Amino acid sequence: MKKITLTFALVLSAFLTFAQLPKLAIISFDVNDQSLNGQELLEILRLEISKESKYSTIDKYEVNENLKKNEIDASTCFSLSCLKSAGKLLGADYLLTGSANKLGDRIFISLRMIDMKTNEQVETSKEFSFIPKKASVMVKMTVSKMLGKPADIELEKSLSDNESFDNAMNNPDEYQLNLSGPRMGYTFFTGEGIDVIRAKKSEGGYDRNPAFFQMGYQFEKQYLNEGNVQALFEFIPMITGLDQGLFIPSMTILNGIRNNKNGLEFAVGPSVNISRELNKYVYEDEYYTRQELNEKDPTLDANDLDTEYKADSRGSFRLKSYIVLAAGYSFKSGKLNIPVNAYVVPSKDDLRFGLSIGFNTRN
Repeated sequence: MKKITLTFALVLSAFLTFAQLPKLAIISFDVNDQSLNGQELLEILRLEISKESKYSTIDKYEVNENLKKNEIDASTCFSLSCLKSAGKLLGADYLLTGSANKLGDRIFISLRMIDMKTNEQVETSKEFSFIPKKASVMVKMTVSKMLGKPADIELEKSLSDNESFDNAMNNPDEYQLNLSGPRMGYTFFTGEGIDVIRAKKSEGGYDRNPAFFQMGYQFEKQYLNEGNVQALFEFIPMITGLDQGLFIPSMTILNGIRNNKNGLEFAVGPSVNISRELNKYVYEDEYYTRQELNEKDPTLDANDLDTEYKADSRGSFRLKSYIVLAAGYSFKSGKLNIPVNAYVVPSKDDLRFGLSIGFNTRN
């Protein structure tokens, strides 16, 4: 008997507590752009408020039925007089209405709470970038502000700051930050590469400086975008050496990972180019043509020596492959992206490295 009495008391206490909660009626949600769904945003507003135990939210069907009986159109009920009439019919203590207004490339989400007893009005608003597909998220964030809940700073910045990099949240129609665009820069040679480039043409060199200008274009294909991270393939055709009268085509394919939040990225992949190479004989860790070998030691039998293709301006065109290790960072100014990349190309004989810069704009 005591257990039954205790249970009844708890249920009664809970009922009385609920009954004492102020009644809140959510009436309407106004939009000024056809890309925004007012009815959907109204429903999001109801769902978010219903999670709050501070109010007893009046059921939407009860709201619609009572207003319809009294010939009040909820979809156009935005004025204070209309809202107060609706509130009296519903016996509400508080009224809540919302709006989403597009101004230029920004959207302003506003919520207005009206106290039926004091006629006091409290308005809460937030400003975002105009991203219609994320309007529901914006409504949720505005509700959180109205209720005094802590904000998600990173999410808020992503949806409101024009300087934020593209990601799946603030650019839902695209995968994420895309840096496709022209590239230009310099590549520098070390080790054996310097010797070959500086050597006279009669010695198989190029009689050039070991720093070549490069220009090309980067194409990107993203295949993963989760949180702040995206994974992508980069296809980069380049022409090198035009500043010194040379024409060296290359193609680089990189598999990389990029941070949408700060534009930092790393990538690795193969690169192939077409350059002149000559098959030389290896003797005492040095490389010689047959003529040079005969001049050095006429008694040597070249057939007993190993051979290896080496860079030489007297040779024929051959396709050569490398591995490229790259890192980059993207600067942002409004809609302009400015990627800066550094890379190294390790090989058996030397190490090549370079810097490049590019640009593109976000539409």
